[in-house]
Amino acid sequence: MINKENLPLIKDIRFLLATVALFGMLFFAYSGHFNNPFHFDDAHTIQNNLAIRKLSNIPLFFKDATTTSSLPANQAYRPGLNTLNAIDFWMGGGSEPIPKYYHISIFSAYVLLGILLFFMIFKIFNQARQHWLNRWFALFATGLYMLHTANAETVNYIISRTDLYSTLFVVMAFVLYQYSAIAKRFYLYLIAVIFGLFVKEPAVMLGPLLVLYALLFQEKADLTQIFKTPAKLGKAFLAALPALLLGVVLFAFTRVMTPPTFTSGGLDRWHYLATETFVIVHYVNSFFLPFNLSADTDWTLITNYFDDRVVIGTFFVVALFVIGFLTSKQEKNRPISFGIFWFFIALAPTSSFMPWAEVLNDHRVFFPYIGLAISVVWAFGVFIIDNESRLETNMAAKVLAVAVPLVLLSAHTIGTRNRCKVWSSSESLWKDVVDKSPNNARGLMNYGNALMAKADYANALVCFEKAKTLWPQYSYVYINIGVLKAATNQPAEAESNYKYAIQLNPNNPETFFYYGSFLIQKGRYGEAQNVLSQGLAISPNHLGLNGLKAGLNNLPSGAATTKLELALTQAKEKPTPETWLNASLEYYLAGDYQGCVTAAEKVLEFKPNNDMKCKAYNNICSAYNILKEWDKGIEAGKKAVDADPASVLAKNNLAVSVKGKAGI
Repeated sequence: MINKENLPLIKDIRFLLATVALFGMLFFAYSGHFNNPFHFDDAHTIQNNLAIRKLSNIPLFFKDATTTSSLPANQAYRPGLNTLNAIDFWMGGGSEPIPKYYHISIFSAYVLLGILLFFMIFKIFNQARQHWLNRWFALFATGLYMLHTANAETVNYIISRTDLYSTLFVVMAFVLYQYSAIAKRFYLYLIAVIFGLFVKEPAVMLGPLLVLYALLFQEKADLTQIFKTPAKLGKAFLAALPALLLGVVLFAFTRVMTPPTFTSGGLDRWHYLATETFVIVHYVNSFFLPFNLSADTDWTLITNYFDDRVVIGTFFVVALFVIGFLTSKQEKNRPISFGIFWFFIALAPTSSFMPWAEVLNDHRVFFPYIGLAISVVWAFGVFIIDNESRLETNMAAKVLAVAVPLVLLSAHTIGTRNRCKVWSSSESLWKDVVDKSPNNARGLMNYGNALMAKADYANALVCFEKAKTLWPQYSYVYINIGVLKAATNQPAEAESNYKYAIQLNPNNPETFFYYGSFLIQKGRYGEAQNVLSQGLAISPNHLGLNGLKAGLNNLPSGAATTKLELALTQAKEKPTPETWLNASLEYYLAGDYQGCVTAAEKVLEFKPNNDMKCKAYNNICSAYNILKEWDKGIEAGKKAVDADPASVLAKNNLAVSVKGKAGI
């Protein structure tokens, strides 16, 4: 039999190969996500946020939280997030936000998180029980977390980089605390907390986590006897006191810096807390069986404290706490206890006393799932170590012990890759939401938007009407019905919906943008000026409102004001892919098909993202189809399909070109 202890080189080679294989699986799992588009809250924080379009605004981000979003209700104090968004905008060329550069930045941070996480977990496992297999268990725990299918909800959702980066800095602080005597002595690890909190507030949970760590691994405390050993509790709090105090001070500072317009959306604190007990059941279930992940669920507040779900959830949470306390009794089991309480501490900002608009979000478990990965893998590790001698003589058991991690990691690799495909377009994402959460009005509305984008107005209206029935006071539903009615030449109904949306939510700048655009299209420029001014008073950094306002202000005196001329003025005064694409469309509608092609080619000069590229080539293909220049139409159509293989409109336009050339 080979004595593994005497062959460190062989162990190193095997471990190195396993590490490389693990990161290969990670890259394979996420290889198709780099061109996934912006979704949902990315619109108001990145796409329509004028503030992030200049790196020179970075100092302003730390003084003015209104720069975080173009929607006042979402303007939290997160200057670090804004800085990251501005840098990625600049990396993309500085003309428009390109998702690929954001995804590259996010994935790079994710890989760094994985590296740091391994060292953090490895140290914890060694503090509980020294064994040569510990690094393999640490690698397994890291792989389980990094490849976990649920994490795809965070990695794909660009603005959820807040969860990723705040978690990264917490783990970074932990590793500095564990490994560097200098960082610990001079509190240098706290610098990471400051960076993390400037991205998202949950980074303050480092303090409570360090109390837990100090209790279990420095003071070697049995949590079931903790109040009988107050000295250990006092030492643990003293060790974590700098992080606790810094967290309190920084959190208070962010509250002061947050504009009064910000709202979490939740109102009923105690019913929210009761609901979260069953939400936690869902989160734990999704850790083991991540088959019901949704970008936007239809779970609602439970208003009966004795609802079966609250009762079940309460018993479940209590049971987990009991397991956490009991596993702290023996030193070898303390990583299990640590992981369970990490899960609850990391989940506390969104699943406790602070009510949020959504009772459940699958991207919220990104930070907490580190704890469950530690607990589950170490439970597996304890079993393996306790039965090591038996496994050495039982080949079937030895193979099974290796196969279990491999099968689990492979399954998550496939699951993550599939979730990346779901996030690959608005249509696929929101169809998935509607299928899993049929009572989610926001999901129906966004799916309707995706259908409307490919001119499927009938089915889009069905979605909007269902959404209106579910949430009759939801202003966005009426905005989108207005857009649809305008697109189908029903101006009176369009205007009435825009006005009702403003009545429902007079502080939503999106309504003023779409209503102002509608008025411009109808040549009602005086009214449009007034509407746009109202919107800009609410959100001065709204890109769309600023663009429309500039277009109106720059019209020369006495100039003709057709929609085409207005679009051309906007494109020349503020040349962007969006303004030239709009000009291309207006050329098409005016019957000037060569002008449509020329304007669309202007779009391509900006080297736009795939979505914009597809739209530009679609316009070119459509124009050449009208001109019966079939070869040019085929060439443009193929490029449109290459840019977005999921675009039904691109495929249809290409089919027209092909049939035209064949004389069909």
